Amino acid sequence: MRQSHTRQISLSNRSQLSVNGVNQISANNANHTAAGTSTNVVTHGNRRGQLRRGRGRRHHNCARNFHENIGVAKYHLPAPKTCRHCHARLFHHESNDMCCKNGKTVLPPVQAPPEMVQLFSAQTPLGTHFRQNIRAYNHVFSFTSMGVHVDQNLATGGNTFTFRAQGSIYHKIGSLLPNENNRPRFLQLYIYDTEHEVENRMLENEALHSNVVETIQQILNQHNPFVQTFRHLAQRQDLLTCRLIIREQPANQRQYSLPSVSQVAAVLVGAEDAENLRGRDIVVQTRHGQLLNVQDCAGYYDPLQYPLLLPYGTYGWDLNSRSNNGRKMTCRDYYAYILQIRPHHESILLRGGRLLQQYVVDNYVKIETQKLRWVRSNQDNLRCELYDGLCDSLNGGENNAGMSFIIV
Repeated sequence: MRQSHTRQISLSNRSQLSVNGVNQISANNANHTAAGTSTNVVTHGNRRGQLRRGRGRRHHNCARNFHENIGVAKYHLPAPKTCRHCHARLFHHESNDMCCKNGKTVLPPVQAPPEMVQLFSAQTPLGTHFRQNIRAYNHVFSFTSMGVHVDQNLATGGNTFTFRAQGSIYHKIGSLLPNENNRPRFLQLYIYDTEHEVENRMLENEALHSNVVETIQQILNQHNPFVQTFRHLAQRQDLLTCRLIIREQPANQRQYSLPSVSQVAAVLVGAEDAENLRGRDIVVQTRHGQLLNVQDCAGYYDPLQYPLLLPYGTYGWDLNSRSNNGRKMTCRDYYAYILQIRPHHESILLRGGRLLQQYVVDNYVKIETQKLRWVRSNQDNLRCELYDGLCDSLNGGENNAGMSFIIV
């Protein structure tokens, strides 16, 4: 009797909910009712709030228990492995050709002074600011200008920075002194009006902090051979009659040897002719000189553009690059080795963030350019004229030339 009476009350309450919508009495479930529990009386407003909260909890629980409810199995990637030759950390499907070609490539780690490493890794507001604007700081200290069309939609849209270049990339170097009525830029900042050097660099970007600029300036003055060369040149009384030769890496120099001041450049005075000028050496004029193209197959291509990543002026890859065991390296072998993660090595390159993305894209273009250059200069070895007849036959509609192959 008690159970049937309670059900009647529940039915009458439901009809009141649909008609009046004022005071509502909700019954508990049948199990609680059978046990003799009493009903709850709530107002219309409280009931509506409970419904909202109930709906929110249901959606939250669905998201939280997504894998359990649907039964999607979790998949864990296999543990990474370590190359037994160079100790690089590799994904499970990557072979040792990815890093050192099974021990054939041996290079020293890219070095950096402790002051620069601290600037790259400081967990302070100033360190965060530096890493967010690292490309701007590198720009105001680089010796060369970089010509590239960057996809700004990817670079500025969303929360993840992406550096995507379209077309070719080239580096240019100008004269030692600016033309009249022009402010100094790039390498000119190391020579012209050095008393106001920090202020001149700050004009490049308003987001820079002067104390960070001064810190970087002190580090490069102490450790970078290119900066030291320009500093010495700025103190010469006969600067207006001087020219500068930026030299490529000597062919007999091992890759682990850091460049010295005497190796990276030489000063020419007046009409003095350049002696022993090698093919990839460039002569920088004092003033009114045209922009010179920096060849991507020269070792100074990287340190002139990325002084923050290479504060010691470490040469990048060039045609004379050899590993520590004397083997000649390709462009791909060099950058595949130095960009690997290795335990117990604090690589400043891998801490570069947005500047690292620019560095990787820049050198990827260099790698592809070297491949195309090799194909162009080895047409006789490839015997490409033998493929012309096959292409003519296929274009003419002949289909009995045998099996088709894709020639890479």
